[in-house]
Amino acid sequence: SDAAVIVSKAVVLLILIFYAIFALIVVRQVDLMSKTLITKVSPIVKAASILHAGFAIGLVILTWGIL
Repeated sequence: SDAAVIVSKAVVLLILIFYAIFALIVVRQVDLMSKTLITKVSPIVKAASILHAGFAIGLVILTWGIL
């Protein structure tokens, strides 16, 4: 029972870490897109991707503290 709880916590944390890595990759791709295709909404999309990455990283840190 104890081992199952530890494994489930580790799996949740690992999934969130992968999600944060994905969010950082999205930030990189949006940055490349903004340099290639310059539009009026580029800064808004870039800001949204940075906020998303910050949220994902914050979620990992919060979960680390809770678990």
